[in-house]
Amino acid sequence: MFSQFFGNYLRKRGRLTQEQLRDVLALQDTVRVKLGVLAIDAGYMTASQVEKVHGLQSELDKRFGEIAISLGFLDDDKLSILLSQQNKRHLFISQALIDKGIVSFEEFESLLEDYRRDSGLSAKEFEALKSNDLDTITQALVHMPELSDSKMYVDYFGLFVRNLVRFVDGNILLEPAEKVSHEDFECLIHQEIDGRFKFFTGVAGPEAAMSEFAGRFAKMEVKGMDEVARDSLGEFMNVQNGLFLSKLSNDWVELELIPPLYKSAGSLKSVGVVYKIPFALPFGSFNFFIGVGSPVFNNR
Repeated sequence: MFSQFFGNYLRKRGRLTQEQLRDVLALQDTVRVKLGVLAIDAGYMTASQVEKVHGLQSELDKRFGEIAISLGFLDDDKLSILLSQQNKRHLFISQALIDKGIVSFEEFESLLEDYRRDSGLSAKEFEALKSNDLDTITQALVHMPELSDSKMYVDYFGLFVRNLVRFVDGNILLEPAEKVSHEDFECLIHQEIDGRFKFFTGVAGPEAAMSEFAGRFAKMEVKGMDEVARDSLGEFMNVQNGLFLSKLSNDWVELELIPPLYKSAGSLKSVGVVYKIPFALPFGSFNFFIGVGSPVFNNR
């Protein structure tokens, strides 16, 4: 998750193109995080110290850790900690950026510090992002204050994210929630929940992306938004909402699921309060909707 967030931050800053971002995200699973990147991330060494050690490695037949210790940059305990962290996934993108020559060690150090500052996350939340703690990051990003029982809806979205990771793709990028009054969509699957709480949720996106979403959930090839694709998206909503209602039933809250519906080329208009949470997966960008009452749609 950190790779998607940090990479998107660099793209928005103009430090990466969309094509470069795709390349480094594809490369990250083949790289091994080196001690220099780990040491900068941990705050044990500065970029200039890492560069100095690398420079000496070209002259001396010694390992990075040996040289860093001899210069007083690291000690044995810190080196042991770094060696145990070489599988830290949140640094794979950083190592890939350096390996491809897109950023230097100094730029990595500066950009990482900028992202810590600009992310708006607390130190605890930033560490949660690095450790792929989905629940903490969801709580940090998703605020829906105008929905009564807003915690319940945030918990709902947390379950939605976990199901995306479990059933569709783990490389997810989330954007903050925003209240909307009118939103166009190309393809939308949605479902209403009725009873003590009456609300609806849905996922919208371009046809190609929604078709891929359906195929990944169904674990089969899907071409276009045919009946198989629509049924697969509907089943995803049934699974998501069935799990959520099962959780609520443990608290003696009984709700009813209305069959999911698919719509294309329309717009969603809010009567009550509706929030949109944009998210991206490697194969496309989507909007998640959650709102009170029943949705109102118009054809485009």
